[in-house]
Amino acid sequence: MGFALCLLIPLSGTAGCVYDYPEPVHTRTPDPMHTPTAGPSIDSRSPQPYSDPQILEQEARNYAELYRLLRASAEPFLLFEVGPLDGPVRGFGAAAKVPAAGLYTVTAACIGASGAKVAVGQEHPGAPFRPVELALDCAGTTSQVIAVQQGYLFAHLVLPGPGDTPWTGAVGGVRVTGKVHRDCSAPASPSSLGPPAAETRSAACR
Repeated sequence: MGFALCLLIPLSGTAGCVYDYPEPVHTRTPDPMHTPTAGPSIDSRSPQPYSDPQILEQEARNYAELYRLLRASAEPFLLFEVGPLDGPVRGFGAAAKVPAAGLYTVTAACIGASGAKVAVGQEHPGAPFRPVELALDCAGTTSQVIAVQQGYLFAHLVLPGPGDTPWTGAVGGVRVTGKVHRDCSAPASPSSLGPPAAETRSAACR
């Protein structure tokens, strides 16, 4: 059973994703003195993970479409990460250092599944952790403008629960681009990942 766990560490300002990989299955080699003379039986079980050529081809097509969607941006990337949505090593996560406070655009997408969820957030000493979650329908890209402070920004796939899921070749990803410039006289409307709204708005308008 494998799962991905993203750890957010506020003291060091870094993030890491710990992947728990399933133990490899070792097939016992028969003793040459006791090898049966009959032909080997046909294994009717499904192929081992990442060994089915049809699913590998489907995954490659899904990644190609995902990259086409997520790379279609004229803005430089602050963060870009993709990964599988199912199978024994499902999940993805990344962290990026935010050079300047402001408004940034989070765009996420998934291909080959009915839906997925991506979380994006920051941690600040003394403040509750409030990530923004984007619910994806895998029919295109989903974007949201967020107010970000200097520090580290984390993004990862939200897993519905531990355990393996059947491998289908479905994939997903997220990108963060910035920095969005807006009129500071307008009401603050984007999701905030930082301190109280007034302070966040002031930093975003600089």
